Amino acid sequence: MLVYAVQVNLELGNIEKNVAKIFSYLKDVEKGSLVLLPEMFSCGFDNENLERHTKETPAVYKRLKEISHEKHLVISGTLPERSRKGIYNKAFVIDNGELVYKQAKVKLFRPTGEHRYYKAGRNFDVTESSNGNLGIMICFELRFPNISYTLRKKGVEIILVPSQWGKARKKHLEILSKARAIEDQSFVIVSNTTGKIGDIEYAGSSGIYDPWGETLAFIDEDEGVIKADINLNDVYRIRKKIKMDI
Repeated sequence: MLVYAVQVNLELGNIEKNVAKIFSYLKDVEKGSLVLLPEMFSCGFDNENLERHTKETPAVYKRLKEISHEKHLVISGTLPERSRKGIYNKAFVIDNGELVYKQAKVKLFRPTGEHRYYKAGRNFDVTESSNGNLGIMICFELRFPNISYTLRKKGVEIILVPSQWGKARKKHLEILSKARAIEDQSFVIVSNTTGKIGDIEYAGSSGIYDPWGETLAFIDEDEGVIKADINLNDVYRIRKKIKMDI
């Protein structure tokens, strides 16, 4: 099974340009694949204009569902969404044209003020998809091993990490991505942004890791797409070899 991670530089608040860039990559992925997009890939953290950006989110979902249906893709990432309680940074899974799962970011990154603009989610879960049992850790949440182990106990096979991870913590991203793969004996896919977006420089360092912690694909600071051919049986082979159940 082919899995992909997309790494891009975004233009703050320019949904049309950012989504066009994302779709320029999606059109080239193989049918039947799993594709992870970065956190807040439509508008970046253009927090002062979130109300406007949330109104565009349904149209972005519509286009993603169309290409997912056309190419039998599982697509994940995060987008800004408004509910009655406020605005959330919400992860999604689209499977063969159907929006099958959503999860709001629980651990907001206070150093950049996310808590001032977004409501925090509450739950972590695993969703079954055409391409395996998926769990999502949004950016900063990667630092919390209790979250990934919660996903492990719920049967996760692939942990998805849509991110906008700062360059100042670049090494942390690489180390933590491998650590989550090793300790939870799961595949880990990281899709990050790169370059300067607004006032923040981002780390790049998107990667795909197997349940043994080996790097299957990695991209440093360029824009682009990485892919790997994975076998979910490896998850169970490694879990049987070294039992870590509590």
